[in-house]
Amino acid sequence: MYKFEFFYHEIKKMSKILEENLEKISLSNDLETIHKCRVSIRKIRGILKLFNCPKKLEIPIKKIASMLGPLRDLEVQIYFLMNRVEVDSSLGGILDDFLFKREIMKRELVKSIPEFSRKKFLYEVNNFLKDKEVYEYEIYRNLYKKIQEIIINHPVNINSKELHELRITIKKIRYILEALSVESQEYKELIVFFKKYQDCLGEIHDIDVWLDILNKKIWELEKLKLFLRKKRHKKIIEFKEVLHEVPLVLGNVLSIAAINSITEFENRQDIRSMRYSQSEKISMAEKLAVELSPDPHHIKRVREKSVKIFREIREVMNLNKEDIFFLEAGALLHDIGYSISEKKHNDHSYEIIASSDYLPFSLEERVVTSMIAKNHRGKFSLIKGLDRVLPSKEVSRINKLSGIVKAADGMEFESLEYVENFDIKVCDGELVFELGDISEALTERFSKKSDLLKENFKKDFKKIKIK
Repeated sequence: MYKFEFFYHEIKKMSKILEENLEKISLSNDLETIHKCRVSIRKIRGILKLFNCPKKLEIPIKKIASMLGPLRDLEVQIYFLMNRVEVDSSLGGILDDFLFKREIMKRELVKSIPEFSRKKFLYEVNNFLKDKEVYEYEIYRNLYKKIQEIIINHPVNINSKELHELRITIKKIRYILEALSVESQEYKELIVFFKKYQDCLGEIHDIDVWLDILNKKIWELEKLKLFLRKKRHKKIIEFKEVLHEVPLVLGNVLSIAAINSITEFENRQDIRSMRYSQSEKISMAEKLAVELSPDPHHIKRVREKSVKIFREIREVMNLNKEDIFFLEAGALLHDIGYSISEKKHNDHSYEIIASSDYLPFSLEERVVTSMIAKNHRGKFSLIKGLDRVLPSKEVSRINKLSGIVKAADGMEFESLEYVENFDIKVCDGELVFELGDISEALTERFSKKSDLLKENFKKDFKKIKIK
């Protein structure tokens, strides 16, 4: 777990750099002045986002960054022209225009840019975040979502729009890694790769901005346009040469994040996982379950019953519609541990899900699904140490989904006797199950196995009635 206090010294350092360089903008012609402002804001925001800070804290520096953007673009263009004018004297006029524009822009910027008080900013940040903590598991999930955006579109088509979107996503991942590198050394080597990708894509973007300006306003500079198109082509080739290594680097990022989060689960499948849809994963889980479970008909019925219960009580249980994937996977795989031993088969089901190379599950999918399978019988528990690395909300989600699968399993003595049709409704402080004409033994089994479902209900819903 990361504590905000460990990162506070970095925010203090970056806010000092920001304050000092903001004061220099009006008179400085040094390209580094704007660059230092933007980098310091980027690193501060990276840490704030890491700890899910209120957006209002970011507003002052976010607004400054957005206002500095056009000046930064102009300075990049001036730097380019200064180096190019020596070989193409026709660019002298446009360079003069850009230098004039920069002088005006800087003065206007100084007048309109929000005042930045380092002392006030640090006070507000520390006041909101001083006791804040973030689990490595949450960081892993955040990185997974961003990396997935890249992998599902890899390899990217080389056009300006898609390259620009890739650049933005890579930038966001790098910011997270830079924030983590303040306290975690493992990410520092990987940041070098992201800087390489970002620099190359940034140059392509700058050229595209240039070409857009030339196409709209400066029709006569065909020589410059030709030079820029050739330069862009060269940069595209340069990026293509490293494009193949991107999934490997992203996989290494997730591997480190996963190991830092949880060590008991297979974590080499994340990039593979991104290439499968949830429906494909469920189909593969069903295929494995049919082969390893003693009663394939039973596990399919438990899945159907679990989904029906979920849909009726999702809102009451404060579950998200996205949770149905974990529920279905857990229901299908809950009995695969029988393939090892009938005794403690639920624990064996967890072990298979946690380590399977066949299942293309992400770390999160393995954790939640395996814990649902483990807890479809007996008293609810997590594997040793997991409660210390999972946020309380995640433990609660696993608990609730396990209760649903356990109750659905309780409606069956495998294929010997089972509830064929049932109704479920929430009314008058009760959760009412209408199970139809079933034996006393099966009624007793369901009553016992619905205990976890009952525990997870809101305070107003503590009774489960069976009709």
